[in-house]
Amino acid sequence: MAVSLTRAVFPASRPNDARLGPNKPERLGQILLQHSLITSAQLTKALDRHRRTRTPLGQVLVDMGFVTPDLILETLSAQVGFPSTRVNAYTVDPRAASVLPEKVARQHFAFPLIKVGNTLMLAVSGPKDFKALDDLRFAAGCRIQLILALEEEIEAALDRYYGEVTWMPQETSSPVDAVVLEAATVQVPVTNEEVERSAIHIVESLIARAVGDGASDIHIEPMASGTRVRFRVDGAITQMAGLPGDSAPAVTSRIKVLAGMDIAEHRQPQDGRFSATIGNRHLDLRTSTYPGMYGEKVVLRLLDQSALRLQLDSLGLHADILGQFREVTHHNEGIILITGPTGSGKTSTLYAALSEIVETGKNIMTVEDPVEYSIPGITQGQTNNRAGFTFAKGLRAILRQDPDVIMVGEIRDSETLETAIEASLTGHLVLSTAHTNSAISTITRFQEMGTEAYVLASSVISILSQRLVRRICATCKKAVAAPPGAQELFGDAAPTVLYRGAGCKDCRGTGFRGRTGIYEMVRMNDELRQLIIEHAPEIKMLEAARRSGMRSLREECLVKVAAGDTTIEEAVRITHERS
Repeated sequence: MAVSLTRAVFPASRPNDARLGPNKPERLGQILLQHSLITSAQLTKALDRHRRTRTPLGQVLVDMGFVTPDLILETLSAQVGFPSTRVNAYTVDPRAASVLPEKVARQHFAFPLIKVGNTLMLAVSGPKDFKALDDLRFAAGCRIQLILALEEEIEAALDRYYGEVTWMPQETSSPVDAVVLEAATVQVPVTNEEVERSAIHIVESLIARAVGDGASDIHIEPMASGTRVRFRVDGAITQMAGLPGDSAPAVTSRIKVLAGMDIAEHRQPQDGRFSATIGNRHLDLRTSTYPGMYGEKVVLRLLDQSALRLQLDSLGLHADILGQFREVTHHNEGIILITGPTGSGKTSTLYAALSEIVETGKNIMTVEDPVEYSIPGITQGQTNNRAGFTFAKGLRAILRQDPDVIMVGEIRDSETLETAIEASLTGHLVLSTAHTNSAISTITRFQEMGTEAYVLASSVISILSQRLVRRICATCKKAVAAPPGAQELFGDAAPTVLYRGAGCKDCRGTGFRGRTGIYEMVRMNDELRQLIIEHAPEIKMLEAARRSGMRSLREECLVKVAAGDTTIEEAVRITHERS
């Protein structure tokens, strides 16, 4: 039973007739093609990804490196005779959002940039009909000037600056009425209704801003000097504004109520989750608290279903690794392992693989902790330690459900590993993850967990180790001379020119925008299986893997450095060389 707690959000209805005619996918592609800004082959590839991912075509073309955002705007601006602009924190006056109601802004997909006198400048993705213009004038109560902007940037601004959110707490293992009872009877450290209303607004605004900035996590940290807020964007922590001292306890209590936590408990860590709808995006927020010296630290992880990439070819896999990985995922039995530290994209890779396997019609079942994203056509189960539903028990139960493919969220202990091996040896394909530093070290780790070497050698068919590196911002990307240390990293094939981001409004001065994956893949062969059975040292297995064509994470990353996807500093920061 879900309880609706606060404000409703206006639906993000964006009918096609309210959008820019030339900005419709086919029309936009034809305009760029006519001006020889892209090739027919590039347009075909971009349209294919657009149809599969539902990402706006303009953004797809930018992500694939075929064009820049400014080039798209310039072309469309010349075509329709509109002035154009980029929509970001530098071009938006947040006060302008109060002039136009959110319902009208989302209905006509228009965002107010600034109000000058009696004129409101609106960012739109294209011309509007007379009815739309009348609606906008009436709602704003002033003259309207339309300015052309990119569709995806308007959408991000709507989510960032309109902070209306619909909250849906998740059901907990306790009865819902108990949660209501706690919220109704516990003394909350709020002295007046104004502070309480402020806390509600702060939580909504923080989450809306985090979504607009593309953050994966929100950190609310009580310090001696006050409470600071930080976002994790593209894997890096970014400092945001601090919270007023009197509102911090109320903000924490507000989040704990939404997440179904005990707001009277301040001495023990707690976990919870809730959902939020911001604009047309539905989010699941995993929440945890940790008692610190100056109060409870709160971390919210944002899981955006619409942002999940469910295509293997959009993850950054090199062509030969992609081909090999797709091949092993179509095996009928064996274990496929995805390894790497927390936040390295393992779950996205697993889900992308499952989304392709499900098209074969196979019976796919999962046991996860927790279920982060829902995939149609798959039976997904979630562990519950309080009820004794562990990975191992869930896996044993799945084996009685006639599965073809099994996904285990993580192999954490010897019991889960043994059950997974048993499943793979009885005609099932098992996919799972492990927290290890490299593909080869996973073998050593499993041997240390007490697994018989010959059983391990006969069950594991492939291990994929991965990391995420930041991508150079396409807008401010520039060529620079390779530093002297490049020769040491690249060897004789060291390039003379590399790339980096100069820092601009699109990347907020960081020089990076978005992330891509780097991967090393080991496929089992007779030589490796024999070395496992002999308990050979890791260096021997690494040499054998290299002979079979494996490239290390460092080598894969340097390929992306030379191609201009990331920087040499990122390669050194994310990867380490092994002898």
